[in-house]
Amino acid sequence: MLYSSRPTWWHRNHLQGWTYPSMPTKKELIYRIFRAAYPQGAFVNDDLCLTELRSKDEIWKALDAQIKEADKDINRFVDELCQQETRLRRSQEKLEAVAQYYKALLDEAFATLYNSQNQPYIQFRCMEELLIRDRHAKPRDWTRDARPGHPPPVSLPTGIEGYSYAREQLDLDLASSVPEKLRLLRLLDPVEAEKE
Repeated sequence: MLYSSRPTWWHRNHLQGWTYPSMPTKKELIYRIFRAAYPQGAFVNDDLCLTELRSKDEIWKALDAQIKEADKDINRFVDELCQQETRLRRSQEKLEAVAQYYKALLDEAFATLYNSQNQPYIQFRCMEELLIRDRHAKPRDWTRDARPGHPPPVSLPTGIEGYSYAREQLDLDLASSVPEKLRLLRLLDPVEAEKE
């Protein structure tokens, strides 16, 4: 099968991992959606400096456009991964699991951003800012989801409820199918299955 020479949204935004633990997380995907829409920051840049003031509607439209492009590119992205990675070529089950993981992750990121933009401006802004604060606090593993009983990567400034809201939204929803998709991927990989 011939593919377009145009890289997929996932490749352009460096989210092409297909084995655990290199699979992107919800936090990383949301950060990449923000940066794909606004390379210099929607609300704040990567140095935590405020950017130009924009309306929530303007920012949401740009983020939604990026989500739609990512969704449109998922199938081609997974097909290209299959062509590039011999371990995927040999397993239709693993290939389907990779596609399901990316689709579930994108659905969850969309829901989080959609809910966030329907909140007061400060809560929407805190979403991007908290991701950047986490990146500064733990540069190597800021994208990893906090395990139950372990503190988040960065303590939150007190008195601003937007940060608490953003932290809750960035965690995987309890009803999320993403952990199950990730567990399936780990089980399909013999090296990872031994660690289970």
